[in-house]
Amino acid sequence: MTEMEKTLEITDILKSQNLILDSIISAQVKIREAVKVKDWKVLQDNIELIQKKSAVFVALDKQREFLSSSLSPEELKSQIPAVTQIRGKLIKSKIENNTLGNYVNSVRGFIRGVLDTVVPQRRNTLYSRKGNIIHPSPESVVVNKLF
Repeated sequence: MTEMEKTLEITDILKSQNLILDSIISAQVKIREAVKVKDWKVLQDNIELIQKKSAVFVALDKQREFLSSSLSPEELKSQIPAVTQIRGKLIKSKIENNTLGNYVNSVRGFIRGVLDTVVPQRRNTLYSRKGNIIHPSPESVVVNKLF
């Protein structure tokens, strides 16, 4: 494979990765909305979509790294704008993940606090072997209302 063919293939890979990241970010937004409205079917579908797209992205990235390892830095300079755009989208995806994680953790903490107040356990605080605090899961609670 000539250097020109490798450069063109790397360009195609970067375009594909760019499109994959667009669909991943779109699915992440749908996941956040699904969690807020408690639509678990949409949540599960989008998680599966992200897993599939991520696997394809990783495979393309390995192929791109393999091809670019044999090219000189001067030949790769034309790829810098596309790589920069992909890195920006990866950062945006990471921020979206962190936002969802923070939301879930704050809601989990709130619900744990409410359950500890309403249905106190015998021992609210347990410690692991390493000294970490472990919150026990509540015993069975039946709520007679749809939230």
